[in-house]
Amino acid sequence: MHGGLSRVWARPSVLFAAVALGVMASFALDWRQIDANMRSVARERGAALFRLVELTRDWNALHGGVYVPVTETTRPNPYLEHERRDVVTQDGVALTMINPAFMTRQIAEIARQAEGFQLHITSLNPIRPANAPDDWEAAALRRFESGLTEIVELVPGSAPAHRYMAPLKVTKPCLGCHEKQGYLLGQIRGGISVTMPAQPLLEIRNADRTRSGALHLLMFAVVAALLHLLVARTRGHVLALERLAAEQEQLIAERTRALSAANEELERQLADRELAAAVFDNAAEAIIVSDQDGRFVQVNPAFSIITGYAADEVLGQPMSILKSGRHPPEFYGEMWRSLETQTRWQGEVWNRRKNGEIFVSWLSVTRIARGTQPIRYVATLTDITRRKELEEELRHQAYHDPLTDLPNRALFADRLRVAILQAQRHERSLALCFIDLDYFKSVNDQFGHAAGDDLLVETAQRLRASVRAADSVARLGGDEFAAILTEVGSRTEVEEVAARIVAELARPFELAAGTARISCSIGIALFPEHGVDMETLQHNADAALYEVKGADRNAYRICMNRGAAPSA
Repeated sequence: MHGGLSRVWARPSVLFAAVALGVMASFALDWRQIDANMRSVARERGAALFRLVELTRDWNALHGGVYVPVTETTRPNPYLEHERRDVVTQDGVALTMINPAFMTRQIAEIARQAEGFQLHITSLNPIRPANAPDDWEAAALRRFESGLTEIVELVPGSAPAHRYMAPLKVTKPCLGCHEKQGYLLGQIRGGISVTMPAQPLLEIRNADRTRSGALHLLMFAVVAALLHLLVARTRGHVLALERLAAEQEQLIAERTRALSAANEELERQLADRELAAAVFDNAAEAIIVSDQDGRFVQVNPAFSIITGYAADEVLGQPMSILKSGRHPPEFYGEMWRSLETQTRWQGEVWNRRKNGEIFVSWLSVTRIARGTQPIRYVATLTDITRRKELEEELRHQAYHDPLTDLPNRALFADRLRVAILQAQRHERSLALCFIDLDYFKSVNDQFGHAAGDDLLVETAQRLRASVRAADSVARLGGDEFAAILTEVGSRTEVEEVAARIVAELARPFELAAGTARISCSIGIALFPEHGVDMETLQHNADAALYEVKGADRNAYRICMNRGAAPSA
């Protein structure tokens, strides 16, 4: 044991690696927090400017517009339709009405000249052409219509900028100008985008990153130095303890040899018994000793832990109290015959715990016959339930699509091979369907890949619901699915299932990101009409699929060929 400790402290690379990983993880989290802080500051600035402009607009709209003197920079608004847009005071001063939109543009110009900020009032249906949105603003306005309340993004480039935008909703004072455009109270009529130079915040962010990197590097250096000192000191202590232990063990060995000369045989017998008792009591596996009639004679503590039975509950009882009922009588008969002829048996056995729970175990039994002593059976029992569950889980992962939990291409190929063999043996028909989603790429482009994944999951559920219980559905990859329809009685039965699938996938998909619409194209090959082996069936189903996709899509087609083999 001491030698093992010395080897650990003699090779501290694992400890240093752990410290390095911890520092790197801390630095990565700090890095992300710095970026989040920058984004939060940009959002707060944009939101404050937006709210200030919004309050100013509300004040203007509440007063029905305000009059200001006409100047070179403040000319009458040609887009404002108001019977008293321009007035002249009694002392001859020409005034013109400033509505909320005009006031917003003037505030934007002042902000641009003073702070470099750019404010732009815009709408998907602007009155003034200059208020038309750019691509970024148009995309933001459409996202507001789906419920988003604000957007802030960093736009990189030679002059990086943070862009913030929030929607403007129709209030009662707004209806005077916008009711004729068809807007209703509370409806989003547009928005205000705020473009803020990002360089100052980027410089602060970069400085924070540099400072964080330096602090973490210093932290790693300090911890590594302390760890190195600890390792060096501990290694010396461990080596000293090992030397002392070696000397003591040598002394003990010499004294033991001197004392064991007189009673060596007795001590050997006692040691053997103690070892056997220690192994029996401390073994992780359940150890069972039974008589020739299969009744419990002795059990160890591990038996009670695994089965839930205390020793006094089973001693004298038949071992059949552990039976799960999953094995037929022939199974146990073969086990006893093997013990009689070969004196040993091992294998997997399903047993039952005291609480009724079924578990699988690895059982090894040995028959012991010693002269005139009674025959005994010694068995070791290991609970392998968790191992079997893990094996089954790994097997499931290897043969199922992780997103939809449908069988993958490998499992589908195996099921198709088995289905063909069964159809040949029982002279039955089957149908192979290749299913491609139409316009799936548009869903990814419009809503994002997360929405595309949600659509694929919903597609799998609809496919399962569209086929029969005996049929198989699989995801071959991407937007490609397949189905095996077994024991089909006629083409009409196949067409009913195919039409049901086409109709189900044509229904709108209500996703978290929005409503998506797709369709599907299905190519079908029948066994044995279009082939009697996998390759021919797959070739003909694929050919039928491409005929559908080359036509109108959103349909199915049964192969027209009769058993044509795939071209070389």
